[in-house]
Amino acid sequence: MKIMIFDKQVLQNIERFKHLIHRAGELQGKAVAQTAKRGYKAYINILTGELKFNEPKKLFPLSKWKGIIIQLHPTEEGAFEVLSSDGNNIFDCSELSPTAYAKLANTAKILNELSYDPKHVRDTFWILAQLAALDFDVNEEEEGVRNFIHSCWYEVDRPEAEELLKDADVGTYLFRKDEFAKDLEDSLDESLDIPINCITVTYKEKDGKIAEKTIVYRDGKWLFYDDDPNLSGRGYESVKELLATSSKKLKFPLLIESR
Repeated sequence: MKIMIFDKQVLQNIERFKHLIHRAGELQGKAVAQTAKRGYKAYINILTGELKFNEPKKLFPLSKWKGIIIQLHPTEEGAFEVLSSDGNNIFDCSELSPTAYAKLANTAKILNELSYDPKHVRDTFWILAQLAALDFDVNEEEEGVRNFIHSCWYEVDRPEAEELLKDADVGTYLFRKDEFAKDLEDSLDESLDIPINCITVTYKEKDGKIAEKTIVYRDGKWLFYDDDPNLSGRGYESVKELLATSSKKLKFPLLIESR
């Protein structure tokens, strides 16, 4: 199923929840639906409505976050409800800002809409499989980013990348995914509660040497990986903005159609 969600915070919340379901299945080596839980612990930012599913020690400042449980409870009215952190009562939204309340309500509404089908009203496995299979349409800005990356994306290994760049001008670069990027993506996926995508940038330096950087996409931001597993470095709204911070080394994309 492919859907378009226009609210970035709500989209982020749902992408994180989908990621959580996927990780539960992968870590147990089973199909997503076979690892169904009844409740998922989460934390909501009382000002912004952002949801996180990591440990409280990683939340700062902790006073801005409230623990909740997203309870899977299929009924005729919907599949999910938001409970207090002890799981015994409906979550009290009185401490949320109007913005946070709206984001949480919209997140729950969309989750329930996506997981409802009269034929599968109480089928927990179907509901989770449905959510796990979600795909998201992108807006025009994100489509532009994807098109830019795809325009200079090469399915090549390191020697083949070096050959492509051999006669190119200094500062020419291309995108690909090497084993390091693949392994890093898997590792970060395990340690963080957000979807991660890692890309290798292979480029030509002044002395003719071929060098590489790894860029990471997370939560709508792009950054260079600098051996920090927490990804605490500054993120940029677009990959072009990120590359501009290293413009002396990364000048010219090796466009596929130009070859």
